[in-house]
Amino acid sequence: MKLSIIIVNWNPADLTRQALSSFFTHTHFKDIEVIVVDNNSADESVDMIRREFPGVRLLVNTDNLGFAKANNQGMKIATGEYIMLLNSDTITKDGAIDELVRYLDTHTDTMMVGPRLLNADETFQHACRRSLPTPANSFFHLFGFTKMFSKNKAVNAYKKYADDPNVTEPVEALSGAGMMFRRTVYEKIGGLDERFFMYGEDLDFCKRVRDNGWKTVYVADAKIIHLGGGSSKKRRRASLVDFYDAMWLYYQKHFQTMHSKFFQKFVRFGIETRKRIALIQNAFKPS
Repeated sequence: MKLSIIIVNWNPADLTRQALSSFFTHTHFKDIEVIVVDNNSADESVDMIRREFPGVRLLVNTDNLGFAKANNQGMKIATGEYIMLLNSDTITKDGAIDELVRYLDTHTDTMMVGPRLLNADETFQHACRRSLPTPANSFFHLFGFTKMFSKNKAVNAYKKYADDPNVTEPVEALSGAGMMFRRTVYEKIGGLDERFFMYGEDLDFCKRVRDNGWKTVYVADAKIIHLGGGSSKKRRRASLVDFYDAMWLYYQKHFQTMHSKFFQKFVRFGIETRKRIALIQNAFKPS
């Protein structure tokens, strides 16, 4: 098998149907297995997948195990030479998967590739081509300095706002919504860190790839729409908590031993402050 696609599903069925339909319609390369891991969906997702996509390998969990653990379940049974993590809220554009496979086939020095992710209106989604987070670039990003200094590459280092999205280039980090890597990567560094329930696990994985001296490339011609959002106010609140908790976990894992106790407390204070601001802002958003 050339490629294993892993999709983690947790409601709603309509998005997952759209993701699978677009993938099968617009992927011309056929040496593929698709694995869907369902995290205890409360809707008709499981029945819909069994009925409409009988060729999909389906794993059904009795609890929501989180994004990282569910993806790891898929990776454990994947047989492909290449493995791709793909979100259930994506729409694959024509030839996108083929382009990513082609890039790995023709660039043996590259171990992981990611597509150009687009918003629903097909504007560019900057999270698909990032630098790895550091205390400095995270501070600039979280507290709005990137908007104030939009042309400054140093200030905009995290999401590379000042860079041209039309250029295929090596990057430090991709988005877990869509990234493809060689089986060698999984065999060497393992799957996603399951301490990250949601958010941060993709950045952690990208850092481990980079720490092994491997090359990651953003492929501009491989286009996939990533819808995102769409959750209720209650779920948005939980997602915000997950996001900032993941940020602290990432810092602890990769930076804590490098810094003084005082600086660690400063970082923790900054993350908690930004989390509280985000939660207050969320409370005033419509459901």
